[in-house]
Amino acid sequence: MGIFSCLVEPNSLPVHNKTIEVSSPLTGKVIALDEVPHALFKERMFGEGIAIAPSGYQVIAPFSGTMLQCSELANQLRLKAKNGLQLQIQLGIDSHLMMGEGFKRFVKQGEYFQQGQILAEFNLLKMKQALTSILCPITVLNSEKVKGLQAHYFHVIAGEDRVMTVYI
Repeated sequence: MGIFSCLVEPNSLPVHNKTIEVSSPLTGKVIALDEVPHALFKERMFGEGIAIAPSGYQVIAPFSGTMLQCSELANQLRLKAKNGLQLQIQLGIDSHLMMGEGFKRFVKQGEYFQQGQILAEFNLLKMKQALTSILCPITVLNSEKVKGLQAHYFHVIAGEDRVMTVYI
């Protein structure tokens, strides 16, 4: 695991004041961030989290909040929940090289969104053809405020299943 890891197991939860359940923004199989073939994610430079091998085509808002940043290429989203939690959703590894081809955003920077709302769509077939990895890392940008993060490793459905539990 990377330098900044704060992953915890169900039997070793940290002392915490608040528990935040994070709904999955993507449909697919949840895997460890260590399996992402990119050093920035393995070393937790964007925070602790998980990755999803997507099988769907939509990014669903995991909570109600504000779009902090959405690249013009629509391949990376940064979200802020009402409770202050900040997530980054990266659609594929090195997807910026696709120059926005196959990505469509529905929420712009600074806009408010509701949990369950469609934030973006992507063409999974184009991603498979153009990228070395379609894995989608989902990381907690403000991990320094997190006492622990429990990942839920199974197949998830966007907007229905939780993908991680954050302990603050």
